[in-house]
Amino acid sequence: MRASVSCLRARRRGVTLFEAVAAMAIVGVVSIAALEAVGAQMRAAERSRRAVEAASLAQQRLDWLDFLNEQQLRSLPDTVKEGSFAAPLDEYSWETEASPVSTQPGVYDVLVRVRWTRDDAFTLRTFVYRRPIVSTSTGARGGRGGQ
Repeated sequence: MRASVSCLRARRRGVTLFEAVAAMAIVGVVSIAALEAVGAQMRAAERSRRAVEAASLAQQRLDWLDFLNEQQLRSLPDTVKEGSFAAPLDEYSWETEASPVSTQPGVYDVLVRVRWTRDDAFTLRTFVYRRPIVSTSTGARGGRGGQ
């Protein structure tokens, strides 16, 4: 009788319930890991897209400063100081700061910050030069020194 039981087991082909459950668990774990990797890639692509857009918008705002003279850089107009972009980029806003560098006449430290949420921002900082306004006092004789 023992020989017939071992013969039946040897002839039986198929998968036991335990083997099927173990295989399903392995497939499930691998699938979850693959979905997490795809999700991480999508988040990284979104961050890259935001960074490229924000850098381009910050450069655009910096280019606007080329139209300002030294006096306007000292006291930025409200339309240059802060605002938001037009649609379809209306989720972005900007802030601009300019302060003169005390050791270099005509040089300004300019900061442009582009925000898309309260916590997320891209900051572009550079130095801008404008020819300083030089005032000369010529006196009553027109600056000829008494000649």
